[in-house]
Amino acid sequence: MRRTFKAYAVQFETVECDFERNYSRFLSLLNFCERNSLVVAPEVFPTGFCYEKVDEAVKFSERVCRELLSFSEGLEVTLVFTVFERVNGKLFNSVKVFDRGREVLSRPKVKLFPPTGETDYFTAGSFSDLKVAETSLGVIAPVICFELRFYPVLERLKSLGGEVFTVSAQWGRARKFHWELFVKTRAVELQRFFVAANGTGREMAGSSLIVDPWGRVLSEAGDSEGVISGSIDTAVISQVERKLPLD
Repeated sequence: MRRTFKAYAVQFETVECDFERNYSRFLSLLNFCERNSLVVAPEVFPTGFCYEKVDEAVKFSERVCRELLSFSEGLEVTLVFTVFERVNGKLFNSVKVFDRGREVLSRPKVKLFPPTGETDYFTAGSFSDLKVAETSLGVIAPVICFELRFYPVLERLKSLGGEVFTVSAQWGRARKFHWELFVKTRAVELQRFFVAANGTGREMAGSSLIVDPWGRVLSEAGDSEGVISGSIDTAVISQVERKLPLD
């Protein structure tokens, strides 16, 4: 079924442990997003990687999830983001997909990033945790930051029916070229749309991207905070697959 809609990637600097500031900044940028759209936020945007206040970060993330679930209904949008989440005593970096007042997906990050200490605090999910979200806009395939480097993760999401891939990230400035290269390359090799939201600021690369299945950049951010948008037409997927079959 063909679907057309607007997609947004929200980009701003997440300040570690400055919960209210981060959440307020996101809500101010959310105001620029239209109804009936897809909105993707950077990784752990409400808290940053606030390891010194894990309990507080988990509690604040729970509040954010409750409120955004309600906002997604009132604003008639599909939201994708990640948060600190504790399940059965284990801490996860979990991606959430809220579709017009419904939580349609929650799963843990399966590829943690060792250089910044993620493996010291979070529990990694397993390959079997990978799943896609059936939403009012189509089938969303969420990816969390470092997972972008692992083709089998994305291939699995495509095999499950993913149409529009989202990436929520805090990708470092030192690896900015890798970020841009991977987002564009994955869109081409998987023949899918990519809506990639990254953090920005002193340490993060910025450069959020929206890319179509041909690898064409529909919208791209620089280093500044803000929102980028692009028009998604899922009919392009079948057009690309028909003209350039890879199976």
